[in-house]
Amino acid sequence: MAQTVQLAPGSLALVLCRLEAQKAAGGEEERSGRAVFRAFRRANARCFWNARLARAASRLAFQGWLRRGVLLVQASPACLQVLRDAWRCRALRPPRGFRIRAVGDVFPVQMNPIAQSQFVPLADILCCAISDMNVAQTVVTQESLLEHLMKHYPGIAIPSQDILYATLGTLIRERKIYHTGEGYFIVTPRTYFITNTTIQENKRVFLSDASHPMPTSKSYLDTESGIQ
Repeated sequence: MAQTVQLAPGSLALVLCRLEAQKAAGGEEERSGRAVFRAFRRANARCFWNARLARAASRLAFQGWLRRGVLLVQASPACLQVLRDAWRCRALRPPRGFRIRAVGDVFPVQMNPIAQSQFVPLADILCCAISDMNVAQTVVTQESLLEHLMKHYPGIAIPSQDILYATLGTLIRERKIYHTGEGYFIVTPRTYFITNTTIQENKRVFLSDASHPMPTSKSYLDTESGIQ
């Protein structure tokens, strides 16, 4: 089983709100989290009369910015303790244009990785590969498709020629891909299947030679690529 991964260490969260005076005046443009963090660090780093706070503020790192005005900051345990003490004695200064509503500890964020299966659906891999090659405007043949799989999908078993041919045929029947003289293409919502023989043409064929009717042919038109 995969071990737990720590995404973010413990940090302090500052719940901020914009000053009413700035709201009434229209305020400044919406500021990014990093801009708010820089303003907070600058405000406290200028507390020259409180050397511990100024030094701790200068060593802060930006951890994140949550919606509704929550700033996450990170530093060494000693620096974070200085900020806690400053908040308790009302010495912690807010970023310009804001006031601090609350300060609190945030526990480390951890992730439990999800193990991947050893089974790789060949049909899905082929569709992904064909799509990537179509976007790159690379001609998709069975040979170039195998080369693409070996280069961009390491770790998967490269299918034999017979298995590749059979899987591509299944994908064509399921209308997930199509094949033209230009190679293989992914069927998209903008791909149309066009029947060339109309009802009137069928009538003419049957009238001219009832014993040799013309077979119905089918082609494909992709309005994005212009392939037919």
